[in-house]
Amino acid sequence: MLDKMFLLCLICLGLLSAQNPVLAQTLAERERNCAIQTRSVEARRNTHVNACINYGWTLHIQGRDREAIRVLRQAARLDPTSEKAYNALGVIYLFTSEYPRAVQANQAAIKLKPDNEVAYYNLGLAQWELGEFAQAVASEEQATRLDSGNPHPWVALAIARARAGSGDAQAAYRQAIRLDSRYRNPAYLNGLRASDFSERQIKAAQKLLGQLRRVSADR
Repeated sequence: MLDKMFLLCLICLGLLSAQNPVLAQTLAERERNCAIQTRSVEARRNTHVNACINYGWTLHIQGRDREAIRVLRQAARLDPTSEKAYNALGVIYLFTSEYPRAVQANQAAIKLKPDNEVAYYNLGLAQWELGEFAQAVASEEQATRLDSGNPHPWVALAIARARAGSGDAQAAYRQAIRLDSRYRNPAYLNGLRASDFSERQIKAAQKLLGQLRRVSADR
């Protein structure tokens, strides 16, 4: 079963829809389509860069993040109004630990699409890594408002509140558990790596869960 935040990323990037033929393309086909689209945009015959975003995201999925960043930065240069290119960069910069760039990319995506729940979520994760915990809380609170049924932003909000010392971190984590009971299991949290959490953030979530379980045991 595909991770929900991963599915949201695919949807935001236009890679997932009913009977989407893009999903069946080979990497070589995606590279070729990106090259064709790039020439078309540079010749001002077209303004779309979706083929290049598809290609860049596929490179990321295959672990070729430096190549993915090159392709996606080119896509953003060709079409500065494409929030999808910035969404993708905002994710990949988290995986390469380039947190200031992740902040910039996600903020650019939000500026272009203010109700961008994935960008707010990833912005908060980047701000957490930079020690900007109050800003991370604000970003994750917005992510939970935009996507209240997804447990991932609630976990991200919980660890941000825990570090910022503001708000009820355990209440946020309890909401994640209400949405998905598997978040009671510390081992299950290791899967958050696929949802853009760093290893440090996973450990922070596991620590918070441990505290929550001790509180419950004392009652």
